[in-house]
Amino acid sequence: MTAPDLILTGGTVITVDDADTIAEAVAVTDGLITAVGSADEIAALAGPDTTTVDVGGKTVIPGFVDGHSHVSMGAPYIKHAALQPAPTGDVRTVADILRKLHDAKDRNQPAPGEFVIGWGYYPDEMEDDGVLTADILDREFPEHRVAVVHISGHGGVANTRVLEDHGFVDGVDDPDGGTIVRYPGTRKPNGVLWEQAWIPLVFGLLDYEESAMFQMLREYARWGVTTVQDGAASMEQVHQVRDLADGAGIPVDVRSLVVFTDFQEGLESGLIGTTSNGHTVQGLKLILDGSPQGRTANVTEEYVTGGPGGEQHWHGLAVIDQATTDQLVELAYRNGVQVFAHTNGDGAVDQLLTAHRNAVAAGATPPGRTVPIHSQVMRIEQLDDYVAEGFEPSMFTVHTYLFGDTHIRNFGERRAFGISPMRTAIDKGLKPTNHSDYPITPINPLLLLWSSVVRRSSGGVVLGEVQRVTPLEGLRALTINGAYEHRTEHDRGSIEVGKLGDLVVLDANPLEVDPDAIRDIAVVTTYKRGEVVYQA
Repeated sequence: MTAPDLILTGGTVITVDDADTIAEAVAVTDGLITAVGSADEIAALAGPDTTTVDVGGKTVIPGFVDGHSHVSMGAPYIKHAALQPAPTGDVRTVADILRKLHDAKDRNQPAPGEFVIGWGYYPDEMEDDGVLTADILDREFPEHRVAVVHISGHGGVANTRVLEDHGFVDGVDDPDGGTIVRYPGTRKPNGVLWEQAWIPLVFGLLDYEESAMFQMLREYARWGVTTVQDGAASMEQVHQVRDLADGAGIPVDVRSLVVFTDFQEGLESGLIGTTSNGHTVQGLKLILDGSPQGRTANVTEEYVTGGPGGEQHWHGLAVIDQATTDQLVELAYRNGVQVFAHTNGDGAVDQLLTAHRNAVAAGATPPGRTVPIHSQVMRIEQLDDYVAEGFEPSMFTVHTYLFGDTHIRNFGERRAFGISPMRTAIDKGLKPTNHSDYPITPINPLLLLWSSVVRRSSGGVVLGEVQRVTPLEGLRALTINGAYEHRTEHDRGSIEVGKLGDLVVLDANPLEVDPDAIRDIAVVTTYKRGEVVYQA
């Protein structure tokens, strides 16, 4: 046996293998794990050129696999105004928003007519209700276009220049699958847009800079993420990531989902299903509904608080109709393409299940592991449908922390406490993942792990104690289950011989600390294929 290039020893190795083995050391050769075992066993393999790292009692885990994230969206946002309120930001009032937008304008120096952009806007948790309109933005930025992205990514506020660019003028009707909020008593848009009124606009904001993309991927490595999903990429963005991977190279692996509007182009390109230098074009991304905190998720039982524009008896929005969903799912299945679908509400889950069943009835064979992403305000019995149809859910437990109090207001305790029902999913034999959905919520996988274990809102309410999972189950959701949903469990997600040397050193053991201390655990070192890609 060739001597290892790298040995990590002197700590606890949580392998997350099928037996949940705990080891003492791990060896990596030519980017692959070649031995896992006791400290003495692994030390005996060392050669003169082996780098042996004593982790000093720290904990080694597999590299995190972010079950759903948005690399191409997050990268451009790096240079713009971050507008999150507590607990992840410091925006409290509209005055804070305007100050940060002005700071971003001064920093980026856009020419007259160019964009000033903010992201992470969340009025529900602001001290002054956070009411922002086109008129306010017009007064503050008379020479520029302005777009403020809601924290969900599914809506936002634009000034008049931007509204007019998209034909959103006085008297215009809402587009299919979208909502335009109006000034009271009028038909004049007030700047607030949702779903299909917003999504085409926000894609136009995502300017590409190679340096920002590389910086974004380094940020994932800083949090121990070694495989990340680009969860709704245009074909232009797919080509950009592929070009970066084949050129300068990427520090972590990226798996792109082609957004449904570009799916035909993706099929014709021949890129779907291909891998090059750490970049894989994984499958199709459907966007079937909106955001529960934005009140656009498609739910069968109406919202307690009505719609974002004051609508009564409101059930949210279907971004695309059933017939279109059916066509896209069948087309994907007939081409052997894995389907991932944004489904926040139970109505959207029904829509995906119907499309899947219609495709199968039409003779299309699913390639396996269709993934309903988010699976939040769902009916518990829909998990039985997941089992029956071979679906695997990607869940979003950090919502219980960041947006849990809003969900209680919007849905009442019964539905809010069942959001992202990971405990029940595991008990039914499913392999749920957990994800950050960055830039919607922070990348930090330890925060995600903590949220799955404690399910406590920022206001101190436990959102469904019965849906709590153990720290080990939560860790599996962020490692091997993520690999499984990507159909890559053969080469990553656990510390086993033959798999990639994707390893993370943590400064504490998440299986042993008090559950409330999990979110404070720090990443010390991240290894990708045995090479250091982050060192604290």
